[in-house]
Amino acid sequence: MNLKVFVLITAIIELLAGVGMFLVPDMIPMMEGEGPMALTLARMYGAAALAVGYYALMVWKNFAVGPAKGFCKTFIVFHLGVAVAAYFGYSQGLADFLPVMALHAILGFLSIFYFVSNK
Repeated sequence: MNLKVFVLITAIIELLAGVGMFLVPDMIPMMEGEGPMALTLARMYGAAALAVGYYALMVWKNFAVGPAKGFCKTFIVFHLGVAVAAYFGYSQGLADFLPVMALHAILGFLSIFYFVSNK
């Protein structure tokens, strides 16, 4: 998979996650029965995911190596940051955050890989 395909896949993942978390956070299994605070925080994460997904889509649409390197830097921070935050939740007994942590760690390390390999 080349960098442009990775950018598109990332855009699709983030846009789908963002739409779901923003519009219907209570449909996410781990959010069932949660109160307004948790649902609002989920919607806030959904808005962030929509923003980074849109950014990825624009990088893909107007693909050039320079902006793609900026994409990689941004997504390294985003994905590893979310992975660390999910780790804190998991370490406090919230087992539902293990797959979130794993997915974002994988995407963060793939972002590092593509950043390093596309000089």
